Amino acid sequence: MPAVVVLDAEAPRADVAPDWFPYDPSFRFVVPLERDAADLKIGSTRERDRTATRAGWFRFDVAGVPGRVMALRMNEPGVAADALDVYFTDATSGRESYRMRYVEVSPAADGRYVLDFNRAYNPACAYSPHYNCPIPPPENHLTVAIRAGERMPRSGAH
Repeated sequence: MPAVVVLDAEAPRADVAPDWFPYDPSFRFVVPLERDAADLKIGSTRERDRTATRAGWFRFDVAGVPGRVMALRMNEPGVAADALDVYFTDATSGRESYRMRYVEVSPAADGRYVLDFNRAYNPACAYSPHYNCPIPPPENHLTVAIRAGERMPRSGAH
């Protein structure tokens, strides 16, 4: 849904800047998609649910702990038909990292997919309450710590 965001240049705002965990190759996975398509609604940081299509599941291990996440495609204007994203929380959420993070999944040459948590990023709502961000589905609440990708934004940075 198109939106217009109007920002007041005179309004007080927090000075924040992105911060990243060091790159860790153990958080990069090349995995098959376990296809399990379904239309669903996911919550958002605003008042309404958003529609998405579940493409399936990715399985991986973090330090010997098995994990599984749902791959989604948002059903909204401007989203490519082959786009797959993983919206997740983990043991660092709300402490070392923002309360939720996103990672875009890309196809590998052999039909599998690259799920690289080093590329996980904070949604726009980490920087402004004016954005309507999808909330990770309960199935993507990981109990392990994903110390990869974007951390909690730093305050006071210039």
